[in-house]
Amino acid sequence: MKKLLLLFSIIMSAAIILPESVDAQIFGGKNKRRKSSRKIGSFSGSRRLFNPEISYYAVGGGINAMNYFGEIAPRPTSLSTDISFTRPGVNLFVKQKFGDRYTWKVNFMWGRLQGSDVETVGGGDGSNFVTENANRYLRNLSFRNDIYELSFQGQIDLFKHGGRFSSRPPLNIYAIFGVGAIFHEPKAQAPEYFTTDSFLASNPNDFTGGQTPRYYELAEAGEYVSLWQLGTEGQRASTEAREAYLQAFGKELPTPYSRISVVIPVGIGARYKLTSNLDISMEVGYRHTFTDYLDDVSGEYVDLGVFGSLADLRANPEAALAMAMSDRSNQFSEEDFNNIQNFVYVPGTDTYSSDITDLMWSRAKGYGNNGGNVGQEDLRNIRGNPRDNDIYITTNISITYILGGGLVRGAKFR
Repeated sequence: MKKLLLLFSIIMSAAIILPESVDAQIFGGKNKRRKSSRKIGSFSGSRRLFNPEISYYAVGGGINAMNYFGEIAPRPTSLSTDISFTRPGVNLFVKQKFGDRYTWKVNFMWGRLQGSDVETVGGGDGSNFVTENANRYLRNLSFRNDIYELSFQGQIDLFKHGGRFSSRPPLNIYAIFGVGAIFHEPKAQAPEYFTTDSFLASNPNDFTGGQTPRYYELAEAGEYVSLWQLGTEGQRASTEAREAYLQAFGKELPTPYSRISVVIPVGIGARYKLTSNLDISMEVGYRHTFTDYLDDVSGEYVDLGVFGSLADLRANPEAALAMAMSDRSNQFSEEDFNNIQNFVYVPGTDTYSSDITDLMWSRAKGYGNNGGNVGQEDLRNIRGNPRDNDIYITTNISITYILGGGLVRGAKFR
């Protein structure tokens, strides 16, 4: 699916820069001069691609919805998304029609992407557990990400129009393609505690003190915190921790990912003429991105020691927060945890000792394995899938106002 959409974008790009004669072959038209029309409003002017006689500008805006596909989507297939997370956004644009079929547009769009293992595969309460999705439920990752997109897009109309804007067809269908950039920063809601236990005790306050407490209260509990800032897969580990990790596990920790990414917009739309100067349109677009971190999930679980030691948990609250957000497979009550264990591939818990600091912690088998040492028999320790980048789908409903007056060029008189 992704390759087909990218191929479509290349074909559309070629169509807009090739001569008009090629355009006529693609769309089945004939490159013949029209006879003079008796209606001045239908005067088509020159047949050049960049025809100043039929050019006009327009501005507009509307509402949008974004839907995400990535590691926290319902299924590992293209365009699989959970529509229950759809949220409204806004878009603003300015555009110019510069030929009888061609338009360019600068488009700004804000929208929100969301995902949750628990809500997507567990029905929100674990009511639809099967072996296939119980491990996803136990992974318990979630995110929300505000996307700020600025793009330059080209538009090719299905029906040609070589006259003034007021005589445009009542309905037109078009293809869109282009290039843009997004700014994003995934966040997630912080739990109440970080704990070294494999599940939450019914009385966690009894284990928050002493020389080696098992529970650490998080000041950010209930707040949405920046996962990019925490580096949940070890991206923000210190130089010393990186060297120790490489020596212990023979692999390097990832570096912080960029919050800016290039995107390729591709899509289709339909426009309906409301008045002489107003259009309403609907567009459905696909965004190919060059990042796998829209959801902050891509690689492996890491040795929690990369975030700090036992002493750091007391002296540096951010260390406990980073550990809690890196591995959330233990954020369940004992009752819920035991219920999930009835469906997972390999039930039970393991205790890990950090190869970097003095940390020790317990988790369900296959989760939080220090260093992400994964064998063929236990692939569940893979936190994400680094082979495929994340994508998102956009749906826009917009109102366009066509600017008249001196910005519109029409027929000439003498």
